[in-house]
Amino acid sequence: MRRTARLVALGLLVALLTPTVASAQRALSMATLAPPGTLWMRALEAGNRELRRRTNGALTFRWYSGGVQGDESEVVRKIRSRRLDGGALTATGLQQIYRPVLAFQLPAMFQSPEEFLRAYTALRPDLEAGFTRAGFTLVHLSPALGPRMFSTREVRVPSDLRGCRPWQWHDDPILPVLYEEAGARGVPLSIAEVLPALQTRRVDTVYAPPLAAIALQWSAQVRFMSERSASGSLSALVLSRAAYESIPEAQREVLRAVLAQMTTLFRPAFVRGEADALRALQSRGVTTVTLTEPERAQWRSLFARVRSRVAGTISEPGWIARVEAAGRAAPTP
Repeated sequence: MRRTARLVALGLLVALLTPTVASAQRALSMATLAPPGTLWMRALEAGNRELRRRTNGALTFRWYSGGVQGDESEVVRKIRSRRLDGGALTATGLQQIYRPVLAFQLPAMFQSPEEFLRAYTALRPDLEAGFTRAGFTLVHLSPALGPRMFSTREVRVPSDLRGCRPWQWHDDPILPVLYEEAGARGVPLSIAEVLPALQTRRVDTVYAPPLAAIALQWSAQVRFMSERSASGSLSALVLSRAAYESIPEAQREVLRAVLAQMTTLFRPAFVRGEADALRALQSRGVTTVTLTEPERAQWRSLFARVRSRVAGTISEPGWIARVEAAGRAAPTP
């Protein structure tokens, strides 16, 4: 009997001194608008599996996908109030944290995707420092091709927008100015509201990368697609500084290494996915609107007016000039 009691006491002592798997594990709560099952979520989930493997389960993400935590402005508010640790955000959400990031989203800011990538590479340290000052950590910043315009009617010149009902994202400071300069009026909606609005014709014009237009089911409601955008788009995985600094340094290094690895592994898949999306759109009867040079000149004039109006609300003029200069700098041999 005494031997049994000693064994029970020893078992209790071991249980008290041995940390459980749950208490040793850190699960970072993260939100994204990416729908479940899409290429974006597959990449995030693959990274999560690798992160768990490399940290032996000590660090993991808990993803809330498909916008269940609200639009990106709501996600940023939840991160600030510590109801979330972080999220995967587009530039619309990122500008809620550090507004100068919008310089990369100004229409026709760059003449080619290569210019956009040069500017992004050169100024990434400045962006990371800006987010740090704002109380966030840019864990991973990713460039991508810019969005295209999808519509139910053919849009060839800016004045064609006057007869449209274009969608504008809540908290987007650029599209309202663009529509105003074109003589149109945008319909402010959250991402979740866009598909029902397209189905009921409350809106008939939207902006999105082709892959996203298919994933969000918007492409089934439109007939026309604009030419390829020369500009690019930024997205990022961010954490609050408090959440990031609570992670042991060794795990931070693993986290960054895993995200870099996933970017390298999935980049070809995203390139193929974009090409596949374009073919799928064409097979579904979505026509690419190929413009004449005079028509392109009208859009360039519109975009220049939009940049002039919006630039002063983003940051000091020196930053805009630096972004432009970085893009036009000669490529490093």
